[in-house]
Amino acid sequence: MKKLELAEVIKALREELYQAKQTGEGEAIRFNVNSVDIEFETAIEYVGSAEAGGKIKFFVFDVDAKASAEYKNATIHKIKLSMQPVDEENPNMETGEAGKVKVGGDGKQSPKTPANQLGGDG
Repeated sequence: MKKLELAEVIKALREELYQAKQTGEGEAIRFNVNSVDIEFETAIEYVGSAEAGGKIKFFVFDVDAKASAEYKNATIHKIKLSMQPVDEENPNMETGEAGKVKVGGDGKQSPKTPANQLGGDG
């Protein structure tokens, strides 16, 4: 069974958010991502030896991990991360700080005419 390191899971989330942002580019309706809340069940493992030094690693359980003998004696911890994604590529014009991430759309370009906007008569 593959161990899912917390850093790998967050990297995959970042990539998915970026893909959603790219897919929504040019769409008339987009969504601000105010926060991303994720809850994980994790196992904490000490990697290395006391003599050589080591570090603590967090591993996220995959779907089948609880049934695995590898984690039968592991202490399970729940962690919740609340993150506010920022868009470094599109800074806030007033403050110069990173802007809010906007996602949405299905990747299809829609004409930006008044008839296609909400409330338009056609």
